[in-house]
Amino acid sequence: EPGTAAIASLLAAETYNLETLVNHIEDLDFNFTRFFVIGRTDPPRQDPTKTSIIFTTRHVPGALHAVLSELANRNINLTKIESRPRRTRPWHYRFFVDFEGHEDDPQVQEALLGILKLSSFLQVLGSYPMAKIPRK
Repeated sequence: EPGTAAIASLLAAETYNLETLVNHIEDLDFNFTRFFVIGRTDPPRQDPTKTSIIFTTRHVPGALHAVLSELANRNINLTKIESRPRRTRPWHYRFFVDFEGHEDDPQVQEALLGILKLSSFLQVLGSYPMAKIPRK
């Protein structure tokens, strides 16, 4: 649309025949931005994969440790964890977690079942291909 701009990869510019106004706007050489495509159907499996989940825990000592142990005990590598305060419960948090593996993998399914038992809320956002990180 005329008069609009977007921050995107060079691949996106090439794919959609967009004009690139400025290259390398990052402030760090090794900076990455993640983009998500949200839909009703899962993308075809393409290994290696990551899975993203959201969960909440009870507000007791060791609750987060117990949940994350479900991944560690199955040798599932945690790649990101972010906490955000819950709007309706002061001092309670929602955790956004990414880990290596596909939600259909047996060890991931076992971990998710364990997390479900330990958490007060669990939502699997989905599994998707891992980005290929260029090596410097």
